[in-house]
Amino acid sequence: MKTSKIILLIGREHLEKDSYLYTDILSEIKGIKFDVFNESYSYFRKRVYPYIAKVIPRFIRKQPIIISLYLQIEEKFYSIILNPMDYKMHIAFQKNPNDISLRIEKLARRLNNIPRDTEITLIGRSAGAIVATMVSLQHPIHKIISLGYPFKHPDFEEEAYRHEHLKKVNTPMLIIQGLQDIYGGKEIEKKYHFYEHNNSL
Repeated sequence: MKTSKIILLIGREHLEKDSYLYTDILSEIKGIKFDVFNESYSYFRKRVYPYIAKVIPRFIRKQPIIISLYLQIEEKFYSIILNPMDYKMHIAFQKNPNDISLRIEKLARRLNNIPRDTEITLIGRSAGAIVATMVSLQHPIHKIISLGYPFKHPDFEEEAYRHEHLKKVNTPMLIIQGLQDIYGGKEIEKKYHFYEHNNSL
């Protein structure tokens, strides 16, 4: 029996920040089938904002009253169109963009709907890599690929949630990182602790 495979792409806090960086690349590679773990909050922002930019002149969009009115309409729109989980994520993001607990919960739900014998590869970019590695602690993942792991925010002190769990992640993981990356460069190998088998993919 042939084992089914799936690749899930997990982006940063919202997809417009990624500009489909890796989806465009993977689309050019023949034989690779992938799906994007899309969060509805991002999905609607990507479609609403460009429309507003086209129909409302810039000088009007800068008016405080217009901005306030738009935000009220946007909030009402989200409360109507989003399902309860996505709206909950939207509110949480407004309060703290770095809170990824609900993203982890939503991805876990998605994975639970995939047949257990499926080989799942998670490709995470930036905060998406934190989500992918944390989820792997509770769900069997075949491989993880991290594109720019955010070990430490350059403007903050060390935040344990970003890297402490990596010492427990026994899923084969490849981290693609720039030597001068401000979120963690050539020093990460000595500075952070990894599960001993994480060196091979």
